[in-house]
Amino acid sequence: MNEYHIEDNDASIQSNLETWLNRPPSEELNPEVLQVKQIEDTTSHIILFQLDNGDYGYARLLKGLNGKFKIDVAGYGSGIYNSSYQVIETNKGEYLVLYGENPDLKIDHILATALSNEYDVTFDISNEQTFLQSAKIPSDVERAFPVDLSFYDDADNLIE
Repeated sequence: MNEYHIEDNDASIQSNLETWLNRPPSEELNPEVLQVKQIEDTTSHIILFQLDNGDYGYARLLKGLNGKFKIDVAGYGSGIYNSSYQVIETNKGEYLVLYGENPDLKIDHILATALSNEYDVTFDISNEQTFLQSAKIPSDVERAFPVDLSFYDDADNLIE
């Protein structure tokens, strides 16, 4: 139970994320927690954060039996359109987590298509400046990662 020591409040999550990201041999990182969201009915919560250089990142919090959290994985660096994704294993299966920025609300939705062609998911981000969304991956999928992200405007035109 000692490893699940993060309290369920903004200050504790912010402080522990900074400690996690700045473990040696890391550079000095100053994340700002933007959002914390539970992935459906799982023990996994996702943190959306932004670094000083503008990059977005995510971290996963696992909830222990004592009601407290631990961070078990984190990543940062933004891909196309300052957004990225990750496949997360939870106690209820795999989830695709999408996070990033939608400057000037130019992006209406994002289509995530598995390169294995086993599944695709559409994320509506039309009203979100920054977004953190997740979708359950069907349990029969063998290769959930990687995916190709396609960005569309509100007229369903592909944004290149």
